[in-house]
Amino acid sequence: MATAGFFTHESADGSAFWKRIQRYYSASGFHFWSVGENLVWTSPDLTAKQAVEMWMKSPPHRANLLSTRWHQIGLAAVHSENAPGSYGDRAVTIVTADFGVRR
Repeated sequence: MATAGFFTHESADGSAFWKRIQRYYSASGFHFWSVGENLVWTSPDLTAKQAVEMWMKSPPHRANLLSTRWHQIGLAAVHSENAPGSYGDRAVTIVTADFGVRR
């Protein structure tokens, strides 16, 4: 996201986020599979505490964080000194949380 300058749940190629996640979090061999995603960015820096506080103020992001549905979580954070596109060539920190369940 930082390198390509986009900020959306869809991947850079326009495909749905769940397709990207499925490459690493396979549904194969399971009867039920579901994922969710929280994204946040700010300039220039973002702490873990700030990311969670921002998500908690957003009803859909809050629901993902508090849901008992999810059994796994993947977290990532990246900082770029001059992110293009949506970020206006500013220094940014992007945090992503991907949630999943397989049964």
